[in-house]
Amino acid sequence: MPIRDKIRPAAAAVVQRLVDSGYEAFIVGGAVRDLLLDHAPKDYDIATSASPEEVQAVFSRRGCRIIGRRFRLAHVFSGGDIYEVSTFRREPTASERRGRYDDDGVMIWNDNRYGTLEEDARRRDFTVNSLYYDVAGNRGIIDLVGGIDDMRRRVVRTVGDPALRLEEDPVRLLRALKLVGQQGFTLEPELGAALRKHAASIRLASVSRLFEELLKIFFTGRSLEIFTAFADYGLLAHFWPAMARLWGEPLGAATRHALGERDAALRGGDYSSSKALALATACLPWVVSQLQEPEDERGLWRPGGDSGSACSAAILAFYEGFVLPRFFSARIRDMFMMLPTLADPERARRCFRHREYKYGRALLILLLHAMGRDCGAAEALPLPEEADVAAAAVPAKKRRRRPRRRGPRTGSAETADADGSAGAASARPDHDGDND
Repeated sequence: MPIRDKIRPAAAAVVQRLVDSGYEAFIVGGAVRDLLLDHAPKDYDIATSASPEEVQAVFSRRGCRIIGRRFRLAHVFSGGDIYEVSTFRREPTASERRGRYDDDGVMIWNDNRYGTLEEDARRRDFTVNSLYYDVAGNRGIIDLVGGIDDMRRRVVRTVGDPALRLEEDPVRLLRALKLVGQQGFTLEPELGAALRKHAASIRLASVSRLFEELLKIFFTGRSLEIFTAFADYGLLAHFWPAMARLWGEPLGAATRHALGERDAALRGGDYSSSKALALATACLPWVVSQLQEPEDERGLWRPGGDSGSACSAAILAFYEGFVLPRFFSARIRDMFMMLPTLADPERARRCFRHREYKYGRALLILLLHAMGRDCGAAEALPLPEEADVAAAAVPAKKRRRRPRRRGPRTGSAETADADGSAGAASARPDHDGDND
């Protein structure tokens, strides 16, 4: 099938509208690379000669939002998706790079110097990411830096000097090794040497950006291969110190097993896309090791006591160096606190209506697989859609009704307010989960 026929129609429509408005516009980067590798792109990025303001003028304020300061670009909303539209950039000068008085002029703090298509191609990170596709015209694939040849050889090579490119933006360290782990590429020797030398500079990137990259890795379906590449090149110790410390230990083997199981299920479309569950899966063996009781044959822990606080502390320790939002840490803790109860067939029904039940069930099966234990009982637990029915089949426990307190015949405003506030406090808040 020709590449043009594989491109998402909404992405092609965005390009066509820019071209019809008098601007150059092309599909660019990873989408073109993935199409050439016969993979379905997750995202379509677009490069154009239009400035962000001109892009917004084409699609209106309702259909387009300008974001970023260091790297300003436009987000265009079309067909229920968001398309990132960037303006052609040129290589900034040393003075233009400088972001503060003590800066050495290497890292790019301001990348809003616009240029031509040719200048844009020569300032991108890797040759295999510097390919353009002319979906609105007849130029086909535009390769100005030898990206197609490198793709055929499955080599990751920088556009220009490797050390300079990595110093300009430390996140390129991650992107280079993601191509190794996700696509099976190899690093060009000079790039490999520069990456090992500059691995520690990954901590110059903002912690929020690193957390965003971590989540992206989890949903590639090749997280184990990517983290293995990080470990091989010395990047894991700087990117994720807690994971690096246990990587070569028996606990690390259990962690790799859990990641591999999740990757396989994700690629097969048989695993939830919950971010909280992905984060919980990665730290599952570590947290269990911190809470488990050696004398317990199940390898778990007894609920109650201070286990909740210990669980929260273990989660935060594992993700030290990232900004783990409290929303995620609380959900992960709830999943883990459910495991001992789910592992007991006589008590498991207590969790059937828990808001994290389906994730706790998935974690328990994954944990038993990683421990080499029989997971038949866990797999026999009702599926999430069956859990409410199973819970309803259990007769509710009768409770003695507390005697009603007699008060004055005419209720006061204070009494009404107290009753109202008590009712509001007892109401269970709705659970706002992430995308599944």
